[in-house]
This record gives sequence, C-alpha cells and structure tokens, in this order.
Amino acid sequence: MRSLFTPRTLLRHSFMAMGTDVQMTLAPRRRHQIRQARAALAEVQQLVLEFGHDGWAWGSGELGQFNRRLATGSAAPVPSALRPIFDRAWQLHRATRGLYEPRIASLVHLWGFDDQARRRSQPPGADEIALRLQALQSAPDYRADAAEYGPAPGVGWDLGGIAKGYIVDQALALLAQRGFGDATVDAGGNVAARGRRHDRAWLIGIRAPLDGTEGDDEPTRLIAALSVRDEAVNTHGDDQRYFVHQGQRYAHLLNPETGEPAQGLRSLTVVHNDGMLAEAGGAALYVAGARDWPVLAASLGIDQVLAVESSGRIVATPKLLERLRLQPGVTIDALDITSLTSGIGSRVAMPQRAEAVQTHQS
Repeated sequence: MRSLFTPRTLLRHSFMAMGTDVQMTLAPRRRHQIRQARAALAEVQQLVLEFGHDGWAWGSGELGQFNRRLATGSAAPVPSALRPIFDRAWQLHRATRGLYEPRIASLVHLWGFDDQARRRSQPPGADEIALRLQALQSAPDYRADAAEYGPAPGVGWDLGGIAKGYIVDQALALLAQRGFGDATVDAGGNVAARGRRHDRAWLIGIRAPLDGTEGDDEPTRLIAALSVRDEAVNTHGDDQRYFVHQGQRYAHLLNPETGEPAQGLRSLTVVHNDGMLAEAGGAALYVAGARDWPVLAASLGIDQVLAVESSGRIVATPKLLERLRLQPGVTIDALDITSLTSGIGSRVAMPQRAEAVQTHQS
C-alpha cells in the first residue's frame, strides 16, 4: 500500500539524546523523497547520538575523558572533534564577561544538576561552593592555539550551555546536504528552522514557564508564537531542572560569580540566526538577571529577546515583539535596548506595552 502524500505532508521523527527529547520535522517537496528523507533523519539521529555521547561532561566519551584527566591534576588534550565548540565557548565566555562559563562542571555536579537521579532536596553547603569557586577562579584561561588545557584541579568543562545550539545547526546542515532544506529540529528548548513548511513559514511557540504546582499534569501554556525561517529560537528557564527548598526555587542555570542558581527571571528566549550565540548568549542573559540583561544583550548584538521576570512581568525587545502573535490575555512590555552603551547595572525604561489579540494559527 502506497503511503499517502499531499503537498503539505510532514515527516516527524523523535528520539532521546543529550538528556532530552529531540524532535525533527521535514517538509519533503515530492513523493519520491519520502524514502530518502527517512534515511536522512536516521543519519541525523546517529550524528546527534554520537555527539551527545562525546559531549557529555560526565560520560565515557571525549569530554568525560578530558575532564577525568583534568581531575588527576594534569593538563588534558583538547578533543579534536570538540575543539570548534571549545573555541566558540571561550569566545562567548569573554564576550559575556564571564557570565557564560563553560568550565562550570564541578559546580553543576555539586548542585546535582548533572543527573536527575542525583537531584538534591536542599542546597549544598557554603564551604563546598566556595571550594569550587576558588578552583574556578584559579583555573587558567583557555587558548585556542594550545593543544592542551590545564592543569586545572577541581575544574571541569560542561558544554551543556552551547552544545545543543551547535548540534541542532549541524543537524539542519546535514539535512540540507541530503536535499532537505525545509526542516526544524527541537532539542529540549533549542529550536532551529530552515526553509519553509511548504507554502508557509515554520510557526514556533514560546511557552510560559511551568509553575510545578500541578506536577506532570500541568498544561503547557503559550505566551506567543512567531514565524521563523533560517534562525534559532532558544529558551532558558527555571522549570526543567530544579528543586524547591524552604519555598525557594533553585534551578540549573548557575551564576559563575556566586556558584549558586541565578535569580530574577523565570525564563528568557533569544531568537538569532546563530544557534550557539542564541544558546550561550541566552544563558548569560538569564544569569545577568532582570536588571542587567538588556545591556549585555546590546553588547552581544542580540536584539530579539523575550524575558519572563520572577514577578510575572513579560518584557521583549521591539524587534521581536513586532513579530509575535500573542496569546489571548498576554501582555508584554516593550524594552528598547538599541541605544544602550553603558555597562552592566544600567536601568532601562519600559514605556510601551503590547496586549494580546486573537491569532489564527493553522
């Protein structure tokens, strides 16, 4: 029996990798492409799985071996397959003034955010945090021209804040090489799109952060949707890996200056054509917090941002706000960052407000 094919046929494929659900969608243009499309999806799955194995900081792959070598007190050869990510991670570390920190694996492990099976119920002791912060502050800088990194006792590299942005872009590039330039890949909040969904743009939803009060039954609520093409939509939030202690939520995005989870925002979304900048830059903006992210975004050239503050207020840059299809009842304050040139700590006025209108999504 022949498979049904219409001018709007989509092929969807999902699998688990890098600790999250990876979802891929293709929009094949011809019936005869279906078999090749499925083969391309299988090839991309293998690419992502192998990358997830080698890129996990605590696993048996290349990054895990690198970190175990550092733990012995020796310098460690930089894995050749991961060097482009090391290079970019360090470049963004410097560009974000250290708020994106790839050498934070020891702190992530201390807080139990490396493995759901180790999730804590209370924060670690201040002395444990201080010990790892001291190691981080004493660690040498990374050099792109050096074959090795270290010694850096007590320090490990965690590429979790940039690797998904990288591999999602790589996955879409491989699909395009195989003749499928109309596709999306979603790796746990790291979404990127190429081409079109047949006769229309891809429509991506930006969801509201979950409260966690309804357990697994809590429904997903959207803030807005936007049409995208050839760009990434990356969201960081405090509702995926976290624990609550004495009424305080502690989430997995750590501030490398304090060694503790960042506070002030519930979620932050970046839209950009560079997946690694969207992910690592977005992580740094989240850590910067509600007061300071606008100045940092301006310095990074990130001009499409939406942030949900701990108070519940939602703000967005005008360039992104004008693209959004707001859900009914949603109100967003416009925050213009285009003229910001001062340092971290500046306050920014929010004079404009956008309210939701009913949107029609097909």
